[in-house]
Amino acid sequence: MTFWQENYSFIKEVYDTRYTKMVEWMDNVEMAIQKVCASKVYTSAEFKREKDNFQSLCKNLERAETKRWLTETLETLMKERAADEQKAESSKLKSVMERHKALIPKIQETLVKTECYWKCYSYGDDLIPIFEFIDDLRNRSVKEVFSANNEQTEEHIEKQDKVLNQLENKRKMVMDFISKGEKLMEDPNCPKFLEGHVKKLKEAWEDTNEKAQTRKKALVDNLNSWETFEEKKIDCHKQLDGADAEYEAIKKIFDLKSGPADYNMRMRTASMFRSNIEEIYRTCSGANDILQVMLPEEKKPEMNDQIAEIKARMDILNKTDERLIFIDDFNKRLNVFDVGVKDMENWLGEGRKRLDMIKNPPEEMSPEDRVTKSMELQEDLNKKSEFTKKLEIEKEEIFPKQGEKVSSDAKKFIERLKKVRTTLDALDEEVSGECAKFSEDVKFWAEFQTGIKVFEPWMKNAEIRKVSGLQKPVSLVEACEILGDSKNLQDEAEAKLKVLEEAATAAQKMTSHNEADIKVEGFKKRWTVVHECFKEWVARMTTLVECWNKLDGNVGELSSWVATKDSTAPEGSSEISIEKLETQLNTLKTMFAEKQKLVSDLDAYGPAGSSPSPPAPEAPAVPSSEEPPAAEAEPAPESTPA
Repeated sequence: MTFWQENYSFIKEVYDTRYTKMVEWMDNVEMAIQKVCASKVYTSAEFKREKDNFQSLCKNLERAETKRWLTETLETLMKERAADEQKAESSKLKSVMERHKALIPKIQETLVKTECYWKCYSYGDDLIPIFEFIDDLRNRSVKEVFSANNEQTEEHIEKQDKVLNQLENKRKMVMDFISKGEKLMEDPNCPKFLEGHVKKLKEAWEDTNEKAQTRKKALVDNLNSWETFEEKKIDCHKQLDGADAEYEAIKKIFDLKSGPADYNMRMRTASMFRSNIEEIYRTCSGANDILQVMLPEEKKPEMNDQIAEIKARMDILNKTDERLIFIDDFNKRLNVFDVGVKDMENWLGEGRKRLDMIKNPPEEMSPEDRVTKSMELQEDLNKKSEFTKKLEIEKEEIFPKQGEKVSSDAKKFIERLKKVRTTLDALDEEVSGECAKFSEDVKFWAEFQTGIKVFEPWMKNAEIRKVSGLQKPVSLVEACEILGDSKNLQDEAEAKLKVLEEAATAAQKMTSHNEADIKVEGFKKRWTVVHECFKEWVARMTTLVECWNKLDGNVGELSSWVATKDSTAPEGSSEISIEKLETQLNTLKTMFAEKQKLVSDLDAYGPAGSSPSPPAPEAPAVPSSEEPPAAEAEPAPESTPA
């Protein structure tokens, strides 16, 4: 038995131990690689421990001696062993060797990454004091500050200038660090957290610079606002004093030319004051808004009260606008008032001429015309008096009230209106006197006109009704209705003739009534034509209705007689006389023909023949569609002898 065979168990145990350590080493290396390349962001101290551990594991990277010993030892041990065991052990060792071979490139790559990572972690450690510096300056730029006056603001500006100087002094160093980080980021093995560090540094630097500049600008604006506030506050009060004085200077001017001119000038001045004051107020209020940001709480109400005081005084702008609207309305009303007075002055001259023409006409004037013209002039005087009364009411509204100072221009308007009223009243009194001279004629003329106003519309409607003519009735009931309407037309015509005669009687009492007589004569001729037509209608419709009534009575009598005879005769025989029945039927036929003739004659009185026609045979007729029922009766057969 050889040495290897005798000590197989011991040597195999040593082999297994070294094999296991080889595997454990690779496991530890892979675990170290995972930790080094983990996505977790370590502190620099933590990463240094992981880096040192990984690098210590990688000192004897090739493991050539161990691999050679394991290979040779396994060959010697397996010489006398079974084939299956040899194959299994060889396979295990081969897999370890292949794992080691595959692990070496990964280890080498990780060693390179580790160095890059370490530089990045070192870069992060170097950033800490820079971030502390930047954060400190940023905090000083955003820290709330208070300023109750411009001196305090100047102190804050000096402090902020120091912050800006410090930022400027550190600018090159920070830019170099940013460049260094960007250069490290060019390495493909660069960890992701480095991009965050560089980005954070850029943002922090830019944000701090922005905050510092913003604070500096806010402080400068605050300092300027103190000066602006005080200056614009004084300017605004001066402008408001001028606006107050301008408001007091806006007065009514009772002149049609200088009044509108003064109004236009005041409008331009008011517009200028509003524009200037509102602009100054906005500037002053804006300055206060800026100051309020840094004002101590106890100082804010005082500043706001000063703005509120200016705002309250600005009500004068609206009052001025309202006053100017009032003045514009006054100017328009004064112009209308002047036009009204002028119209009255012109009309009074015309009225004087009209009265003179009535009193002393250039040619002979009929009493009717004199009465008419006097009444027309009196009516016009009443209208003008009402118009003048409105002017007097308007005068009370737009002119100075009693006790107020009245300008010379206003007095001129007032005197003109007084003269108009005096002249108008005198003319009215004179016209009333002239009208009194014709009081009786006026009374009779009014009665005549009243009658004519009643008669003339009826006359027109009656002529229209005459032209529309009679309608043909289709039944006895309708014929009766048309007869009733015709009688109503005749009665109404006779009643209206009385109205015309009463008007003519009143006209006869006037001093001169030629025109009235002519008008009455014309109406009487027209009335006669219409009245004769209505009489003709009544006559013809009366004849038709009487004929129709008689026809209906005979038909009913014949029907009753036939029914009575049939009911009293024995069954199978008849008591009706044939000769008598034929006589009755012939009578009915004659009456029916007569009725039809009367209805046909009405065509001459319809819309197509509404003009007066020659006298009718007996009476006006209305069309009918009824047929005598007796025509249906048949002679009864003769009864046989008993």
